[in-house]
Amino acid sequence: MTGDVVGAVLAGGRGRRIGGDKPSLELGDRTLVRHAVAALCSAGVDVALVLRPGQPVPLTAHVIAVVRDEIENTGPLGGLQALLRWLPAEWALVAACDQPFLAPRLLQGLMNERRDGVEAVCARPGERLEPLPGLYHRSVLPAVDRALKRGQRSLGDLLESLRFREVPGQALERWDPSLASFLNINTPDELERARALLAANAARPQRAAGPNRR
Repeated sequence: MTGDVVGAVLAGGRGRRIGGDKPSLELGDRTLVRHAVAALCSAGVDVALVLRPGQPVPLTAHVIAVVRDEIENTGPLGGLQALLRWLPAEWALVAACDQPFLAPRLLQGLMNERRDGVEAVCARPGERLEPLPGLYHRSVLPAVDRALKRGQRSLGDLLESLRFREVPGQALERWDPSLASFLNINTPDELERARALLAANAARPQRAAGPNRR
């Protein structure tokens, strides 16, 4: 492991709304979890997978660790708790396995927004604050523990108790003009729309390369 940031993919959901094992659903030539892992790797960080207890490990590459939720059925907040207990670095760059269009430049941009005294960095691409992808300092763990004891499961509720830095849409669009990084896949219809978007992007003419310069 290198650097003070480790990437992580939260992949422990049961996929009830989509009717199957969400990390292993295929989108193009990759599964959803492989899309997320590849984006984090391209952003320059090592990557851990966060899974629920007993969940089969999805087939993927370039993963340095598999971390298991300590408490079942606690959603992404439980995944963050397990991740922070394991975390061998100062920060965790966290994404969900159902975010297949993560832009590496946006992930790098979030990392560059770290400041002294800030416990988390998250994005506001529109009206809503988006906790994922987001950057979380390991000092956040006690707040996560308290939230889980209160029965909370939402990362959004957790953010309200933290000193966080918010990145507005205008800055985000410099790194990801379409803001597709924040597209989540939770239902069969959303999966089909993502497949259509992927096909449209593949069919778009690529910008011709310029002449070689010496």
